[in-house]
Amino acid sequence: MTLQGRVLGGRYALGAMVGAGGMGQVYRARDRVLERTVAVKVLTAASTDDLELVARFSREARAAAALNHPNIVAVFDSGADGDLHYLVTEYVEGQSLAGLLRREGLLGPRRVAEIGRQVCQALAAAHAAGLVHRDITPGNVLVDPAGLVKVADFGIAKLAAATTMTGDEVLGTAAYLAPEQAQGRPVDGRSDLYSLGCVLYALLTGAPPFAGDSPVAVAARHVTEQPTPPSHHNPRVGPALEAVVLTALAKEPADRYQSAAAMAQDLERIVTDAGAGDLPLPGAHGEPPTDRLPSVIPPSAATVPTASAALRRPGWIPWAVVGAIGVIALVAVALWPRGGDPPATPQATTASTAAPPTQAAGTTSPTQPMAEIPAALANLAQAISAGQQQGTVDNSAEDLLKQAEEALRAAQEGKGEDADKKLQDLQRKTDEQIDKGKIRGLAAGQVRQAVAQFSQAVRSR
Repeated sequence: MTLQGRVLGGRYALGAMVGAGGMGQVYRARDRVLERTVAVKVLTAASTDDLELVARFSREARAAAALNHPNIVAVFDSGADGDLHYLVTEYVEGQSLAGLLRREGLLGPRRVAEIGRQVCQALAAAHAAGLVHRDITPGNVLVDPAGLVKVADFGIAKLAAATTMTGDEVLGTAAYLAPEQAQGRPVDGRSDLYSLGCVLYALLTGAPPFAGDSPVAVAARHVTEQPTPPSHHNPRVGPALEAVVLTALAKEPADRYQSAAAMAQDLERIVTDAGAGDLPLPGAHGEPPTDRLPSVIPPSAATVPTASAALRRPGWIPWAVVGAIGVIALVAVALWPRGGDPPATPQATTASTAAPPTQAAGTTSPTQPMAEIPAALANLAQAISAGQQQGTVDNSAEDLLKQAEEALRAAQEGKGEDADKKLQDLQRKTDEQIDKGKIRGLAAGQVRQAVAQFSQAVRSR
């Protein structure tokens, strides 16, 4: 039943209904007091029958009204008119991401990164105020004609989470549900980031990461299955953006971004870097595009972290690893003892295709093993980071990089016996990680091979 033409609270004249869901109906309305267009969400009778839920709704609405951020739909008022409980918010010209997907299909990777960045800004403001959304879905994210993104329904998301819904809506909600929500565990801001990862995945591929015949089946997949990398569905998705999405979709909150601000920073890098988000489409003969690394470069060598430090950052995007050989070479140079000759910096091309450097008369080239050390360390870091993105390497494997760096430092300081002992410890720890299943699948062989190559390079220097 439509309420068009009804005036609520003697103030809000309801116009056309612009949306509906399990919690209620949304109307475009006119505020007769302030003479402005607003949106009014009227709760369903089923929702208002529960007095506890109504009281909670009022508290949540007041908390949401305190949020003041350009990426959050502002809450103006809430009240009751007879048996109708309603929420008044700003009216956003434009459409939801759900409507955008229906109209346009897949969105460009950089556009997706920009949308995600703005959603993260909204979530950062809400989380700082102690509010967790709990229901980040394409239907709750609005985009106006100028491209400004606004997150809606902070005032009723907690209420929605406490109700039992049936039909297509709960199926849609389950598609964006964090594993801890599906299991009834406590939620926090990182749960919102998981849901945002699902939204970005849907924008990039046309569907959320998991589907099923029932909400229970979908929720179970969130808990037990790893998502297929979005680039497998859309080859235009670059590795940097894919890493952001997969980090957000980590099963355990501790393995995700630890704050919306951290995720926003990585997305902003992709937006501002012309090459980090998009890859070219396959060639005319249908070959997959050539794999390439993101072009994000640390601002200066002085601020480049070691590979292990970069990977240990909560919600990591391995920008140091993404720079691969070049960045690790800088780390090796920084570790080289004063007064000694640093190892040669490898070129960006692989060893199999790089031409040997031209020798200047009267100069001596560094030995080949010395040149191989930074490349071997880069290879180990890359093997670990790739496995983490694919869910086959646990975060505890990052200790292997720390052990490798300690062995390299001992070798550079001329402590041969100490270096050899640390290399033996590195091999032992690698075997333990694999035996305990912390490194598994194809990643086990790749990491083990990378450790062997690194150990050989250090011992040969």
